[in-house]
Amino acid sequence: MSENVFNVESSTELGGTIRAVFFDAGNTLTYLDVGWIARRLREDGWEMDEGALLYGQNMAAYEASRLALLKKYPTDADRLIPYFSRVLELAGLPRDFVHEYSGVLLEEHRANFLWRHVPDFVAPTLEELRKRGYITGVISNSDGRLKPLLDSTGLSGLLEFVIDSAVVGVEKPDPEIFRIAIRAAETDAHNCAYVGDIYAVDIEGARRAGVCGVLLDPMYLHAEFACAKIARLSDILSILPPLEDASDDAA
Repeated sequence: MSENVFNVESSTELGGTIRAVFFDAGNTLTYLDVGWIARRLREDGWEMDEGALLYGQNMAAYEASRLALLKKYPTDADRLIPYFSRVLELAGLPRDFVHEYSGVLLEEHRANFLWRHVPDFVAPTLEELRKRGYITGVISNSDGRLKPLLDSTGLSGLLEFVIDSAVVGVEKPDPEIFRIAIRAAETDAHNCAYVGDIYAVDIEGARRAGVCGVLLDPMYLHAEFACAKIARLSDILSILPPLEDASDDAA
């Protein structure tokens, strides 16, 4: 098992009945375009290292997860400005500049969808899951633009379906959005796993629908939650072995 997999329910329990794997989009398959943010900051006279923004992104995502437990922000849209502000502040920008520049990021996001970076490990992970016989899909709280983004990045071809909350009219953690995915996969809830990065939204929502939640926790900050956790998306391959019927087909 990968050394980056931690606090995972037994592979037999997780992999024994799972036939479909659903994913969150933002901060799971697609990520903030920190390269664009760094370039924009430099244009405005701020020297910014992309590594600092990555740190800010991960820490801000952790804080967003904690705030979601407290129901601080009712929807994903409500979290945008606070999230952008924390990313910038944690990356080292002065506090009196952060809120103003968060508006710049919000404007870019509204125009061009800022969660548009796809790391090089995403497509191979999806490809391998499909090779192993799993149905793959996306369930995301988004604004109706997710499918075109995934089309443009080539990820749509590795997914059976994309469920965007703005399109179906219900958001995580409402279990109904997970039930829509279960029906799309033509399987039962206990045969499904869901990978996401916000415990109260992704994992609790999945559990309420009878789906096994897997928390993506890249900085090992969620030790208190009793659920399967992985540090990197590709670590899902360590706990979901090839399905027997897939092996038979390959033979």
